[in-house]
Amino acid sequence: MNENSTKLSDELLEGNEPSCSNTSCCPPKSPIVRTTPKVGRNDPCICGNGRKYKKCCGKNA
Repeated sequence: MNENSTKLSDELLEGNEPSCSNTSCCPPKSPIVRTTPKVGRNDPCICGNGRKYKKCCGKNA
């Protein structure tokens, strides 16, 4: 292995992101976009039983 691959493998083992600024080998990360709105803890449950989400389906989440 060469020096660059050793450095990358060491960074990955440590949990650090590779410090590569070359977009041809490491594309920039794009933000995660939700397709549905996030359910709040105090919103009505999505299953429709009338209870709060935190007391129903969110209890095990």
